[in-house]
Amino acid sequence: MLKIAHIAPDEKFIESAVDIFETVYPGQNIFYITSSKPWTFLEEKPIYRQLNKKKWLKLLFTQRDELKDYDLVILHGLPSAFLIPMVLLKQNYVWLGWGFDYYSRPFDSDLLTVPLVLPKTMEYTKAFFDADSSNENRSSDVLTAIAKSLVKMVVCSKFFYQLAMRNLKVFSPVLPLEYDLVKKKYGLGKYTQYSPWNYGILERHIIKNMQLGEIDSANAILLGNSATATNNHLEALDILENSGSSRTIILPLSYGDKNYAKLINGYINSNPKLLNKCQVLDAFMPLAEYNAIINGCGFVIMNHVRQQALGNIVAMMYRGSKVFFREESVLYKYFKSMNAFVYSVQELKINPRLLDVHLNINEIEHNRLILKSIWSEDVIFQRTKDLVNSSIKSWSISNK
Repeated sequence: MLKIAHIAPDEKFIESAVDIFETVYPGQNIFYITSSKPWTFLEEKPIYRQLNKKKWLKLLFTQRDELKDYDLVILHGLPSAFLIPMVLLKQNYVWLGWGFDYYSRPFDSDLLTVPLVLPKTMEYTKAFFDADSSNENRSSDVLTAIAKSLVKMVVCSKFFYQLAMRNLKVFSPVLPLEYDLVKKKYGLGKYTQYSPWNYGILERHIIKNMQLGEIDSANAILLGNSATATNNHLEALDILENSGSSRTIILPLSYGDKNYAKLINGYINSNPKLLNKCQVLDAFMPLAEYNAIINGCGFVIMNHVRQQALGNIVAMMYRGSKVFFREESVLYKYFKSMNAFVYSVQELKINPRLLDVHLNINEIEHNRLILKSIWSEDVIFQRTKDLVNSSIKSWSISNK
């Protein structure tokens, strides 16, 4: 039997990863959770172990055999702190990329050649946060601040990143083309392989409890997925305001940066036209209540330049919603390459009447077939086996 260690934060889709890996490799997984308790999305289970700073130090120095005892270590997302074990402990590492961890790295410019945040959102965000930061209290512990700064300088450097990549055996970003983008921009290890893998299974996780059918009565617009500037809410809100559409706009802002959510709320409240049709979700609510709201969205606008919110997008596409991406987005290119019925935000700006008509049943079924080819149970289970086998094979070759 294999022994698989997972290092992950407390995030909403980790439960789906637990379900997938435990189904394919039952009793062979341990998830080390790096977030402080109480957890928001995860419930206590024997499979979970708290990984606080004290435990990190033990794993890296006094209890090194604990991690070395695993056949592979799967990193769910790769913040700079996760590079430390990759440098200090030679091991079979797998990186499941999320997007935040490769669209921007501290030592280099953004992965894409175009800005991730559009001009108006950038302008408003900078002004808002500059004003807010002037009221912050500065730390009086100068020596501690200097020490943290030095550690950050090392851990966030390109040199440290490249040291870590030497032990990376598999990198699985969200989309296939992102593997080549990362390899070209930042570099990967000599033996790093690509193996596709995605969080969630359509039937078991992504569309669970989602209402299907009656899409023509789903009259609202879902805008964005979180309170983060890369949603480029302001530009999208301006397009919707100028479109003449009277549809209700749903903005999920409970997840992400509270200050950014405050900025978007302020922008909406200062504009009577938007205020009358925007419904901001800025507090966590029961999943059933949230699903009931988004089930009423027959249209989805994801104004990201970078890849983001794929789980939400897949769910809403399967629901039958008409989805709009930015033309620069790799997600737009990805779905268009598979001939999915999706649209661009730029098209919407030119032709607001695209919000007048829902997708028809043939278009919806066509999109569902595409999604099933990637997120169905059989596909995800096979990809899980391939991911593990690829890492073990690469590990074996690199140690010859």
